[in-house]
Amino acid sequence: MSDRALNDARFQYAYAKYEVAPPYSHGDWAPGDFTARLPFCTAVLSYPSIQVGGCGNAQMGPEGRWELKDDFSYLMRRWGGTHQWKTGFDFSYVPFEGDNTGSPLGSWTFPKDTLYDVSDRSTWPTLYTNNLPTYANIPVKIYGTYLQDDWQAANGLTLNLGIRYDVQVGSFNEDVPGLLAKIQDKLGRDGTFPYDVSVIAQPTAGRGDHNNFGPRVGLAWDPANNGITNVHAAYGLFYDNVRTLTNFNELTWPQAKPITIQNPSYPDPFGGRTREAFLSATPPTITVGSNAQINPYAHQFNVGVNRLLRPDLAVTADFTTVSRYGDRDAPEINIPDQVTRQRPYPQFVRVNFWQPTADNYYKALLLKVEKRMSRHYQALLSYTLSKAEDDTLTSALSDHYGYTKVRRPGVADRRHRLVASGIVALPYDMQLSAIGDFRSSLPFGPITSGLDLNNDTLSGTSVSAPANSDLPAGVLPVSGCRALNLDAINAFRTSRSLTPVTQVDCPGFANVDLRFSKFFRIGGSRAELIAQLFNIFDRANFNVPGNNIGAGNDATTGRPLFGAVTSLLPNINAPSRQAEFAVRFQF
Repeated sequence: MSDRALNDARFQYAYAKYEVAPPYSHGDWAPGDFTARLPFCTAVLSYPSIQVGGCGNAQMGPEGRWELKDDFSYLMRRWGGTHQWKTGFDFSYVPFEGDNTGSPLGSWTFPKDTLYDVSDRSTWPTLYTNNLPTYANIPVKIYGTYLQDDWQAANGLTLNLGIRYDVQVGSFNEDVPGLLAKIQDKLGRDGTFPYDVSVIAQPTAGRGDHNNFGPRVGLAWDPANNGITNVHAAYGLFYDNVRTLTNFNELTWPQAKPITIQNPSYPDPFGGRTREAFLSATPPTITVGSNAQINPYAHQFNVGVNRLLRPDLAVTADFTTVSRYGDRDAPEINIPDQVTRQRPYPQFVRVNFWQPTADNYYKALLLKVEKRMSRHYQALLSYTLSKAEDDTLTSALSDHYGYTKVRRPGVADRRHRLVASGIVALPYDMQLSAIGDFRSSLPFGPITSGLDLNNDTLSGTSVSAPANSDLPAGVLPVSGCRALNLDAINAFRTSRSLTPVTQVDCPGFANVDLRFSKFFRIGGSRAELIAQLFNIFDRANFNVPGNNIGAGNDATTGRPLFGAVTSLLPNINAPSRQAEFAVRFQF
């Protein structure tokens, strides 16, 4: 536009689809088409140490995005310095569909790693659930706008000032009847709530979060204005988008027609009746969103200093803290009164109520030494000391009735991380590089399988992550490899004639990779020969250990499976030593 003004306008369309097909089906279906998938399903059997059966979590989810974005910047030299003004807006329309095959043949939870024995009550299932396939269609509109000023107030001093506004429309199921009508059009069934959910008390009359103003301020200061030292600090208030997928349950429970039976008869949980006959005489389990749901928001602050020790060597120290609020908890608000045993809403079995009461905290100190490329080599050494915590509701405390908010380690909490890397330029256009990554252990969450120790009617529903599994008194959620009370765990195991646990594995992570390259000239083109060796020490980086307190012993070693590692970390680059060779041509 001019030597001081620039406008950048962009438009894009994107499409993606996640496909989770039942095992051995290799299928690709439209969302809501379940006919070909259901024959692959079996009943789910969940034991303390293993889960078998099911539909393979079969899901289909196409998503599109139409985006229009514009940014305008203007350079101005007045008002006490140089100002780089920036403003813009971003609009996205995101149509999203998704389905879930569910567990149409039922899911059983057993308390012991033994087969069902009609003559042994300790082997009888403690829980049965059944959910039919579901579908939802939730389009979302996302708006954002901002104003920012990068102000060079003096030589060596720059201030960054700004404010941003974000709003999502459709992310809070604002129009439940309209969304259910789309389901009716797609499936021809269950387009309206079969039960009146308006009886559930709401904190506000309407839905939506429209006050998402996020101020930001930053400072960068070079005290001597010579590029040797930089002191910087920043604060910002940021808002997260609400993921559409997390809103499905409020729309899908009428289709799922969920059934929850505690201490069911086996193998016929309905006592000779059909599913429909049992459901008609049984109060349902429902999911309702709080009208007070918001976009989760975070206050982030960081301060640090960079120092150039010599032209090719610098050190950095940064401290960061993030306090995040308003994420989703999903307590069951229909538990019986502890004295009268009457439920607040007797027409329902369970009322899962989404509410914005989950908080997260993170703080970290980062130290870094960086040697830039000179004298044929460069190197980087960084260390991070960090702590991540979650503060959420849990019903797992056996010495508390119902829900209690508990602050505990975050599932991704690694206290220490050290990364070292380097590159050496060798003669004859050769290069050798290496990187090492070393991390301390992750925490894990002890669980029990389907046990209601505090008599609040809430117990675990899956072997992988039973959110409501009651823990023995003295055992806290996600305390494994942090503040685990092994005495309390062994008291629980001893009372059930299980072997005491004497060792809990807390595996760290260590990996070293090497890369060698050699450049060649082939006529007017350039080629590069590459050889890479991953995980050169062939280290097994294990996942967190077994976490079910009631698990039995390993059949080979006799060691209790609780606290013992049995699998490698998922999604790591090289679970074992690997070599890779490649040739790259530039022409």
